[in-house]
Amino acid sequence: KQWYQRRVAITAGNQFYNQTLPLSRELREAVYSGVASKAMSYNAILQLMGNVKWEIRELMSEPNSYVYVMLQEMEAMQQKISVVSTFVPIPVEVYQMIWTLSISELCRVFLEGFGSARKCTHEGRAWMQLDFQQFIVQVVKFITIKPIPGKDVVENFIKAYYLTEGDLEQWLRENYMSYSSKQLNSIINCTTAQFSKMMQRSRLSGIVDELIKKS
Repeated sequence: KQWYQRRVAITAGNQFYNQTLPLSRELREAVYSGVASKAMSYNAILQLMGNVKWEIRELMSEPNSYVYVMLQEMEAMQQKISVVSTFVPIPVEVYQMIWTLSISELCRVFLEGFGSARKCTHEGRAWMQLDFQQFIVQVVKFITIKPIPGKDVVENFIKAYYLTEGDLEQWLRENYMSYSSKQLNSIINCTTAQFSKMMQRSRLSGIVDELIKKS
């Protein structure tokens, strides 16, 4: 009987760790995701990005103004967390989770903003890189998690603007699940515009539509 009771206790313990704890983490993440989604003025930043003209003809040495707004929002969020922590201790895990979700949301804003570009020169792409690099340099002040959430997806998106016609189709087939149709077509429109080939643009857009329908 004692053996049976111990066995039941062990089974219940394993069930708790295998089922209840992971569910608890998912629940916490859902709650903190709601906090992160309202932590900064994401839509306002996206509107500022929409005003940027990426078809420039000279290399820029300073990031766009929306990047500074992002950084100010991040600093303000950090101050709010600090104030709250003086009344209620915030566990490191919670702190990292909130910042991870917030950084992921800002990377989503970058993708949406860059993906809204209708025209983009080589210099404009370099400006995109400068903006994002400036953002990443500041991010490490707030989180220690590596890799930085969303970083690879944004960098991969920017690099796609530099691809040749032959490489672009392969990139689209390999990466279409990571981006929206709007974002993929932005790359197609900006990249093929260099070659002035409407037929190529239509063909690649057709490939994207086909891939998304099958997914």
